[in-house]
Amino acid sequence: MDLTLLREINLASVVIRLLLSALFSGIIGLERGTKRQAAGFRTHILVCTGACMATMTGQYIHQFIAPNGDPARLGAQVISGIGFLGVGTIVTTNSNKVRGLTTAAGLWSAACIGLATGIGFYEAALAGTLVVLLAIVVLQKIDEVFYAKIPVISLYVEMENISLVRNLLVNIREHRMKVSSMELQKAKSGRHDSIGIALTVTKVDRHDRVDMIEVISCTEGLTFIEELV
Repeated sequence: MDLTLLREINLASVVIRLLLSALFSGIIGLERGTKRQAAGFRTHILVCTGACMATMTGQYIHQFIAPNGDPARLGAQVISGIGFLGVGTIVTTNSNKVRGLTTAAGLWSAACIGLATGIGFYEAALAGTLVVLLAIVVLQKIDEVFYAKIPVISLYVEMENISLVRNLLVNIREHRMKVSSMELQKAKSGRHDSIGIALTVTKVDRHDRVDMIEVISCTEGLTFIEELV
């Protein structure tokens, strides 16, 4: 199939490129939307279509206005500028976990798909869409299975007073667990002298998360415990 005509700037190629940009990015956006992410169906379409427009504009300028100009200049600005939009989808939860990185990366990828579509590189745009879907749908399941085998839990606990924090650390160490991060906080319960602690605990040879929590809950002076998600 000869795609020479569609790789040039004309009415047919402009319409096809915009429709493909909306289609490719819409598929990715639907997946993000089903997970209630900040950037969903419409956002991905807008980003990809905008990137497509920027690339086509650069190609149009090169083809009809300034033959000696750089048709990739506008596209290069999209690559750097989309980072500001991606940052808006990244948040840190109360448990100090970072959320939204996949969505931010997906937006950046959608912009790149738009650039490829806008310049008429249809094969790369289609292949890129398939790879992005593979990464965020199929590989996510592999990711979840892998991390599910690693006994890591994030907890919030409250001790009667700060002097008893040592009991918590000793109990964790005696049961062959390790505190990878710990942050002292004001107790949510508001109890006098109580101290709140947000911590992440790992263990090599125990894969039962419930058992890990039960062991920690037996710490002397511990008044409250909950797992952070």
